[in-house]
Amino acid sequence: MELEELQKIWNEQKGETMYAINQDALNRTITRKKNAASKRINKVEISLMIINSFCSIFLFVDAFYDAHNWDFVGSALMLITVIYIFNSRQKRRKAENTFDRSMLGELDHAIANTNSIIRFTRMMIFGYLIPFSIFYVVKMIDLGASFEKWLLIFGMYSLAAFLIIWERRHCHEPRKNQLEKLKEKLEE
Repeated sequence: MELEELQKIWNEQKGETMYAINQDALNRTITRKKNAASKRINKVEISLMIINSFCSIFLFVDAFYDAHNWDFVGSALMLITVIYIFNSRQKRRKAENTFDRSMLGELDHAIANTNSIIRFTRMMIFGYLIPFSIFYVVKMIDLGASFEKWLLIFGMYSLAAFLIIWERRHCHEPRKNQLEKLKEKLEE
């Protein structure tokens, strides 16, 4: 909620300044935050499912033209991630119907979606980047990759891990803390 939406009130009995909350503005703010969190997690889930589906198909087709069968394994790994993300999305969307349609319920919904994004970023490191990096290291050892490829793969995975961790710490966790503080104030 923006500070401009608070109204100053002079308490005659106590002789001090108090603040009143504009309920409509607060409700709009909470609804906007909830919708933004829902759009954010939906965009991430759908984008990753589409990208990984195309990569899985590409690797599967490429495996037929390659003398090595590593691309079949890569294709299967990509397909597994698509199935996992799809199942997680279904569970999350089913849980969205359990929230009250009150201000606190909407706020809980926003917090739950932000928590989903935070869990998703952790899953990206431990359930996505690490398994794929191990897969590509084993593949590169087997195929005898050049030093430049080693540097490229190491650089790409390091950059991806750094960006995922940075986004979680500087975007999603502060947003979650802000929502939790707002919830605490509303519950007072």
